[in-house]
Amino acid sequence: MGAFSILVALRHRDRTGKGQHIDYSQQEAVMQMVGPAFMDYTMNDRVAKPMGNRHPLSVAAPHGVFPCTGDDRWISIVVTNDAEWQGLVAATDGAAWTDAEEFATHEDRVRNIARLHEQLAAWTADFDDRALAERLQGQGVAAAPVLNVGDLLDDPHYRARGTFIEVHHPLGFTETIYGAYVKTSRSEAKIEPGPAIGRDNEHVFGDLLDMPKDRYERLVEEQVIY
Repeated sequence: MGAFSILVALRHRDRTGKGQHIDYSQQEAVMQMVGPAFMDYTMNDRVAKPMGNRHPLSVAAPHGVFPCTGDDRWISIVVTNDAEWQGLVAATDGAAWTDAEEFATHEDRVRNIARLHEQLAAWTADFDDRALAERLQGQGVAAAPVLNVGDLLDDPHYRARGTFIEVHHPLGFTETIYGAYVKTSRSEAKIEPGPAIGRDNEHVFGDLLDMPKDRYERLVEEQVIY
């Protein structure tokens, strides 16, 4: 919305030759996002409250992140219907808790989601997150490991997409940075590392600002310009 207001002002400038002052309220800009909660309160007399990782419309159970083996390792799991639930049951090799009456139907699982999450968390805690994700996906269950920054660099999906690339920095070392955010079929984006400090000083001060050379050298010597 901030970018849109700037574009409108620029359009006005181009048409009239006059600039504009933009007063932009972040609060007013995001108020549009609370519409569903406001309507829920107005029409259903329900007060919004924290839901953790549960589905906001209560159409999935389980729906959350669950612990795995290792230090701070987690997996996200979502089940939205009975077919996916049967996939989860198969992945657990028919664990006794999956046969409980309180989890018999999708509606039952949504209603007893706290108990369901408790049982599922106890089961996932014995598994490696990536291995368990593969196991659940093989049964048609939406599941994925929760990745930290270090995990992203070695993740097979990100590596296949070229999300991160290695470049040679002007200061003489190799670093890993994000590749192109937008990938196209006919062209390849040229990605470069950030410039070294002062790389374009001579061009900016000399060519663009037409600063006399002796003054530029004096400012560099006095460390006014780095």
